[in-house]
Amino acid sequence: MTLSSPLAKLIAAVNVARNVSINMSSLTNPTTVMEEEEVPVAAPIRRGNKNPRRYSLVHQASCETQHHIGIRRQNTIQHRKQLTDQMREQKILQQLNDEGVEVIFAANDVSSIDFSVIVTSTDYISTFVSDILYNMKSAGVQICHVETRESKAVSGHDVLLDCRATKNQLIKAAELLTQNHVALTHFSIFSKKSVEKSQSMIWFPRHISELDQCSKCITKYEPTTDPRHPGHGDDEYIARRKFLNDQALEFKFGDEIGYVEYTEDEHATWKAVYEKLGGLHESHTCSVYRQNLKILQKEKVLTADRIPQIRDVNKFLQKKTGFELRPCSGLLSARDFLASLAFRVFQTTTYLRHHKSPHHSPEPDLIHELLGHVPMFSDPLLAQMSQDIGLMSLGASDEHIEKLATVYWFIVEFGLCKEDGKLKAIGAGLLSAYGELIHACSDAPEHKDFDPAVTAIQKYEDDDYQPLYFVADSIHDALAKLRKYASSMDRPFSVVYDPFTKSIETIQSSADLEKAFSRLSNDLSAITHAADRMKISITA
Repeated sequence: MTLSSPLAKLIAAVNVARNVSINMSSLTNPTTVMEEEEVPVAAPIRRGNKNPRRYSLVHQASCETQHHIGIRRQNTIQHRKQLTDQMREQKILQQLNDEGVEVIFAANDVSSIDFSVIVTSTDYISTFVSDILYNMKSAGVQICHVETRESKAVSGHDVLLDCRATKNQLIKAAELLTQNHVALTHFSIFSKKSVEKSQSMIWFPRHISELDQCSKCITKYEPTTDPRHPGHGDDEYIARRKFLNDQALEFKFGDEIGYVEYTEDEHATWKAVYEKLGGLHESHTCSVYRQNLKILQKEKVLTADRIPQIRDVNKFLQKKTGFELRPCSGLLSARDFLASLAFRVFQTTTYLRHHKSPHHSPEPDLIHELLGHVPMFSDPLLAQMSQDIGLMSLGASDEHIEKLATVYWFIVEFGLCKEDGKLKAIGAGLLSAYGELIHACSDAPEHKDFDPAVTAIQKYEDDDYQPLYFVADSIHDALAKLRKYASSMDRPFSVVYDPFTKSIETIQSSADLEKAFSRLSNDLSAITHAADRMKISITA
């Protein structure tokens, strides 16, 4: 028999895993269930950086992924130890893959589970298959499917079996086969629904009020701990920053956003950045940004002399696109930050960059949020693109969160578009940073067409200006490509945002679609009625 394509990929992955050497020295004292602690993000200090951007959403997502991998690895080590008390044959545990350990550990003695087994032997294929079938049957394991092929790892054969069994039956079958077939070299077990199971267990907010659980700051680039921070050693700035962060930490859903009395030094820093960036608006920023900025200025939401209040900005955004800013005290986890976007909520810092470095900030600050994001969140297409990224993140795997954070970073924060044959900024990180805005639109860096699948795996530069920027034909073009990319994501359910209740609906079956279709039907009915009236008016 020959292996099908999906099976070939599975066995190829197993062969790669067999060759991976795992360093166990850092995994001492594991516990079966581990609480997720604050993620320590200690980026290496590089000397001589001109424009360090020490922490970013992409960096945070990568750290979270490694943190979760470490937790799962430690749990597997502990589970493997516990299984030694239940399995008489220790050879099988030495050969068994990590996922196999978790499959056995999670199973119970009452209900059967579906799983796949890949076993390898140097014996004749007929003898090997015969031993497998006999020992599986003796243990009470039900075999649903069998495939074979020549092994790429050893001089022998691989056999794949799709099986159904209880925990005790699975353990007994593994022990019997290991004892009775001496030529056995590898034994791996895989859950047939591992992806769906792992994703279904990932919590995400279902109502906007649950963003209170997504506002924990897990990373701070503090002037108290990092000598590279422009505010390092400035006790007055450090105290002011702490005061504003403490206020942000107290904010809960339903609270009125408080009035912040900014100091004259803070207003002066704001004015310096506001006026200097103004000289680049016509030549370096996209038309959408310029148009919305003019409206913000005309309505006196943004002025050069005074830092606007977040609650006043929210009144403007709510009328334009339904977006709102929510105070937070620093960099959130990538998962929490992206989840907020699904509700058209942008988690924003309230402190300002240090006055000694007004034109570059190595971290998000209020100037970045107000001058970079707010004019773009005033645009319906950019607002929709940001929300789409947020919706794509809900219940996604760590791998997909890292990819979505990278896409967000390169298009919403540092993206460019083409207008009249020239490069113009659409990313908030560029729109609020004088030096990098000039750099990004120049011939110095590399420019590539925006393709979410390519962008999602692009490495970012965290210690200077980016050497590469992605360019969309337009914001509409970027949104269309993003939605196409979303359809390729492997998630066992879809999500729909209900703007009336500000809640998320999950869709897994046709029954779940009824409510969403009902709302859509009402909207279409109103639009159809309006179109009919226009037709009547034209023909009259």
